[in-house]
Amino acid sequence: MITHMEIFNGVKWIALLLILSLLAGCSSSQIRQEFIGLSINDVKTSKNKQIQSFDMSSSECINKIKGALNEMRAIVREDKKKQFITADNLQKAFRSAIDTTQVGILVTSTKPNKCEAEIASGNIDLAVFVSKELAKKLKSGLEVQGAAKDRREKAI
Repeated sequence: MITHMEIFNGVKWIALLLILSLLAGCSSSQIRQEFIGLSINDVKTSKNKQIQSFDMSSSECINKIKGALNEMRAIVREDKKKQFITADNLQKAFRSAIDTTQVGILVTSTKPNKCEAEIASGNIDLAVFVSKELAKKLKSGLEVQGAAKDRREKAI
């Protein structure tokens, strides 16, 4: 007859192996990042991303973007090392989004005091909306590359 303690020990080992497999290896790190919402692959490879250039440092841009997203009552996460932001829970600002629809924003320095923000989402309309909202809120240093509507039409 199997005791409760033997069952508990078996479950404990299975849980430990599962945790170790998620924490080890290159492919597992990608899975771990996607699970917590910090993967930049979708933004880098998206054909539907919105690109904006700003006349400010990348760190200043990131702070202003986070402030704008907080004003939209989004849940914001940041990977400071990769200069990457994810936001979800945007359904209060954008009715066509559900709470788990994410927007990824990758900020890169292009020159001293100049940066570029790439904005992408699985919901193209949400990416366009966030791009336009960021343009309004960061207007002082904005130089938009192409119209957001034009980029959306090319994707469809």
